[in-house]
Amino acid sequence: MAAFGRQEATHSGEFMGIAPTGKRVEIRYMDFWKVVDGKIQDNWVMVDFPYVMRQLGVDPFQGLGWDDYGAGHDPADNGSGTPKLDGGGER
Repeated sequence: MAAFGRQEATHSGEFMGIAPTGKRVEIRYMDFWKVVDGKIQDNWVMVDFPYVMRQLGVDPFQGLGWDDYGAGHDPADNGSGTPKLDGGGER
């Protein structure tokens, strides 16, 4: 069994080394249960912490994450803004 969900919270204490910002954040999660003979035998929860960190202004992948890659930005260009994948246009 699986469930996907979201919660909202206020960043009021240190989180992943990030000082409190007072910002509201969305926390996305996936919850999986292993059920055997109608009973829960195990449970796994995956929380999208990188998504929370990005909302707080921190890029946990330092420009090497999928969001930047998918947008066509080359993390090796040291901020020049040159697209990597589509080859055209300015940022």
